[in-house]
Amino acid sequence: MAGRKLEFDREEVLEKAMDLFWTKGYKATGLKEILEHVGIQRQSLYNTFGCKHELFLEAIRHYGNTSMRRFEEWLEEPGSPLGNIRNLFRFLAEEAANPQYRGCMLANTIMELAPHDPAVAQEVSLLTIRMEKAFERAIERAVAAKELPTDTNSRQLARFLYHVVLGFNVRGKANPGRSYIDDILEVALSLLE
Repeated sequence: MAGRKLEFDREEVLEKAMDLFWTKGYKATGLKEILEHVGIQRQSLYNTFGCKHELFLEAIRHYGNTSMRRFEEWLEEPGSPLGNIRNLFRFLAEEAANPQYRGCMLANTIMELAPHDPAVAQEVSLLTIRMEKAFERAIERAVAAKELPTDTNSRQLARFLYHVVLGFNVRGKANPGRSYIDDILEVALSLLE
């Protein structure tokens, strides 16, 4: 006898769950609220995702497969590799300066759960490495294009740039005002000249 067919779109449920966790965080999101937000029954959630924690881990992976892909595509645009990094930073600063900014799901998760939850820490580590590698590849292309000196340590600069991104996310959630974000942006861009 074949298993019952899902009566909902798994990806749509995952997208909605990701959005809810991203906005409220893991601990502040109750199971009843998740079920109402995604529009499925408790048993369907258990049968499909296991439990709230497993759903959260899948939501992080989903975030990585969507948001990180856009991040990588941005850095791999044709033209100036350094220009791509600068444009990405300008975009991130603009986002972080928005009073309704909810941060980056990855940065939010790093602060809320990664220090205390090994499974979450592992997912966060994979996404962090992926993001750093995207920066590293862009920096290496900038060196090859003679936009940066040949002795540039691409790994170190990539890690620094990733932490500037984290800084935008953390400060943006605290809503410090536009001038604060612009100061961070200006210093970060000055390192890319």
